[in-house]
Amino acid sequence: MHGSNISLFIVLTLILLSSTVVGQTASKTYDDPEAYAVFSSILEKEWPVRAAKARRLVIQAETTDYPDFGFERCLAPAKGEEQIYEPVIAAYREVNKKTWLLQRKFSAQVPYELVPKAWIAEIFAKKGIEGWKDFYSKYPDSGGSISMSAVGFNKDKTLAIVYMGHSCGGLCGGGTYHILRKTDGKWSEVDWKGLSCSWAS
Repeated sequence: MHGSNISLFIVLTLILLSSTVVGQTASKTYDDPEAYAVFSSILEKEWPVRAAKARRLVIQAETTDYPDFGFERCLAPAKGEEQIYEPVIAAYREVNKKTWLLQRKFSAQVPYELVPKAWIAEIFAKKGIEGWKDFYSKYPDSGGSISMSAVGFNKDKTLAIVYMGHSCGGLCGGGTYHILRKTDGKWSEVDWKGLSCSWAS
């Protein structure tokens, strides 16, 4: 494995383990119906469905924020849009100070399972990259695991921010923020002109 590939593997492993700490428990169940409408609007556009053609999704049961790569500011609205989006960003940061336990409230065409992050963490803590063999042995048509944050909303719940990411192998994974607007009862992504972050390996 080349030096750059080793670095990428280390980064991806740290992301996976940092968001799947054994023994960490969610503070309470996450029951917001509008949040699940947001999740469902983007879930099947994620890599496991879009590219890997997953037949059964594996969703990490506990929420997780965007990985901490040490950026001072990773999400900021474009000039002139601060009044619109800063309250949503603030709400996102506040709600994600806690870890929440997701419920089976997704509207998805693809079947899914909610898997505790402790189980995932244990596999990779013991075996590192070789843990993927065990993972895919148990979930052969999953395309890996999906993780997501809680959703930040504006006051009338017409704007939303959420992080969603996936891990699918030693050098396979990615994640990004999604900024969405509700129009005529449906959530769709906005043409975001501000600062955002994404990761991939």
